[in-house]
Amino acid sequence: MYSEQDLQYASALREEIHKEALAIARTRYPGIQEVVDTHPIEDYFQKSWEYPGRWYTVVAIPYGYKSRAAFVEALAENTVETYLKNRNEETDEPFYKLLAQYPDSVVDYCLVRLDEPYAGAGSHFTALLKGAVRIIADNRQMTVDKGRMTARKIPTAALFAPVDTNAALNYRTAFLRPPHGNGYQNADFDKINHALFPNGTDGLEVFEWSTDWSDYFDDGREWWGTLCLTVYDRSRDRFVVILASATD
Repeated sequence: MYSEQDLQYASALREEIHKEALAIARTRYPGIQEVVDTHPIEDYFQKSWEYPGRWYTVVAIPYGYKSRAAFVEALAENTVETYLKNRNEETDEPFYKLLAQYPDSVVDYCLVRLDEPYAGAGSHFTALLKGAVRIIADNRQMTVDKGRMTARKIPTAALFAPVDTNAALNYRTAFLRPPHGNGYQNADFDKINHALFPNGTDGLEVFEWSTDWSDYFDDGREWWGTLCLTVYDRSRDRFVVILASATD
């Protein structure tokens, strides 16, 4: 067993190492947001033999690495490999191939799966962070103020509501009525969403989010509008993150 103080020391070391590894990983792929570390906190302790004959525990890097620098580099490598693997799995989704047929869409999508069990609004929050980073980070730096991220649950029917030019921007309007027009029809909108939710809409849970938490939405705030949605599909245990913001 470890004392509370020992665990605090180990956690502090682990956090320092994660920051170093994350900085390295981000030089290669700026979209990476967290380090992949398979070592539990217990691995950050080592036993050492003290003369004249007793063992004591010290906080240190896990066994098997020649130096702290080597361990940091290994974490960075593992993090990059995991990031690329996840991104490749997502882009292989048939939906993305269909979306490529709609180059004039100003709606951005990201399919997100979480490692942990579904936990309501908290899972939507995590999915939004992961999805937004993947949508934006490859193109430019994104500022995020998590304290401004608020949401409300909306009916599934509201997600697919008709175009209403007198109301706030909704999903269908964002897809069919961008600032410069695109010629897409309701049949195109339905085709996209059938690919997103092939098992129907009964198992969907939809959250609508505020849009003042990132500079991604600056363009849309000029006049056209902004949109931020997370949709959880229970039948597939998968989230769809939907963002939109455009200007003329």
